[in-house]
Amino acid sequence: MKKYFEIKNRLDGSLIFSTETTSIKLAVKAAIKAKINLSGANLSRADLSGAGLSWADLSRADLSLANLSGANLSRANLSGANLSGADLSRADLSWANLSGADLFVTSWNLGCGSLNVTVDAKIAIQILYHFTRLKCEDARVKEMQKKAGKLANRFHLIGRESGCTVVSEDET
Repeated sequence: MKKYFEIKNRLDGSLIFSTETTSIKLAVKAAIKAKINLSGANLSRADLSGAGLSWADLSRADLSLANLSGANLSRANLSGANLSGADLSRADLSWANLSGADLFVTSWNLGCGSLNVTVDAKIAIQILYHFTRLKCEDARVKEMQKKAGKLANRFHLIGRESGCTVVSEDET
């Protein structure tokens, strides 16, 4: 059964796109097909699993808690997007721009579909911090963890109520 879907701006509530269809996923796909700029869209909690979102401009969009599993986000602009709690499992993020995106508590696929992603220093340091916290007995990995420790200690959640602590040389 068709229903009227509106995609609104997350900040001011202004209408970005509207259509009559059967799901928010199809509404988003229709907006992309019509070359609508979805920058700043409120898509929080949207089920966009398996959606073809390649090249989409979703910069500054609210995609918190969205289901993006298996979505094609290759070359999508997700800069400044809120992806906290989003399911990115099996999503293709190749060549996507995640600079300034909020990836807190996000499942990010580490397969080949996540290569060549553009990130900012904050995200890179967060990933590096997690690398330094891996428990691995391989001497080469341990050496890289030691080298990365100083930069990893610039992780933005250290010292906050997150439970993240400074990486010491003794731990690596």
